[in-house]
Amino acid sequence: MTVANLIAAPPVVVPAHTGTRPAAVDFSVVIPFHKPGGRLLSTVQRLAEVLHAQNISFEMIAVSAGCIDGSGATLADVAHTRVIASRDIQDKGAALDAGFAAAAGTWIGIIDIDGDGEFDPYEVVENLHRARDGYTA
Repeated sequence: MTVANLIAAPPVVVPAHTGTRPAAVDFSVVIPFHKPGGRLLSTVQRLAEVLHAQNISFEMIAVSAGCIDGSGATLADVAHTRVIASRDIQDKGAALDAGFAAAAGTWIGIIDIDGDGEFDPYEVVENLHRARDGYTA
């Protein structure tokens, strides 16, 4: 998969770096955000509901990319979700790097919360199943 495909077609699911530590969960979802508004909380909650319903062990890592509107604080009580915020993270690339570094899953998914498109949590789950089955686009 090229970087162009990764950026152009979210949500994307890729295998995590295997390294030496065992995966803590099956699926890590990295969510970089800059100006998500109310979409952040609703998107994370909808995705969590679908992943729970599918019996998938997961974590969601929301990474602030220079967001100053306090959106990350809305996720404080959402289970299996953590927020990374640092003044050093000012763009989407740095947010993705931080999210990947923090991910503990066998698979890593990326969703673009700042885009104008509709978010379908079932599409994320479908991409995970395809990745598990060795599907390549």
